[in-house]
Amino acid sequence: MTGPSTRDLLLDAAARLYAERGIDNVPVAEIVRTARQRNASAVQYHIGTRDDVLFAVMARHVPVIAARRHELLERARGTPATEVRPAAEAIVRPVTEFAQRGWRERAYLQIGSELSGAMDRESADLQELMKQTDGYAAWDLLRERCPGVPADLWRVRREICIVFVGRAAADRARLLDQGGKGRILSDDRFVGNLVDMVIGAMTAPSGQG
Repeated sequence: MTGPSTRDLLLDAAARLYAERGIDNVPVAEIVRTARQRNASAVQYHIGTRDDVLFAVMARHVPVIAARRHELLERARGTPATEVRPAAEAIVRPVTEFAQRGWRERAYLQIGSELSGAMDRESADLQELMKQTDGYAAWDLLRERCPGVPADLWRVRREICIVFVGRAAADRARLLDQGGKGRILSDDRFVGNLVDMVIGAMTAPSGQG
């Protein structure tokens, strides 16, 4: 049985460092060191530029989360237009399920949370890749079913909720890994509560006369 390729070792190192320290705080040289590679040009040789590294880290997981979200979106679209909860579940459930798969998936969620607030600064290829998760489509469906919120407030609330959901799911999965089951809600209660919180945040009155 062969071990992971050099490319995979570099991507794993990048994923850990990006999730722990933030995308802009990790030099390429540190990725090489963390992956225990002697060749200083290993990243350039096996992956490419900094943008290529970030794209590859995220691209490993997009198909899985996209498939689950597409399934839930199709189900949500089949419900009455007044039903808010199915649309919110299409946002939340793929993330919470994904977080339980392993540390790489949790790193993806933490990196994605960081990207969500600054996606316009990233490459066009990365922006297009993230659209493939159907996250935008899920938020658009929820928006259609919550028409009373001003557009500027909706945008800000959405960005906050994206970060909140990703980190909440990743943190819970990490606690489960550490054996903290007695202090953690069951899967159904956790997802249901997170859906409630997203709906509450997105539909709350603005309070701005």
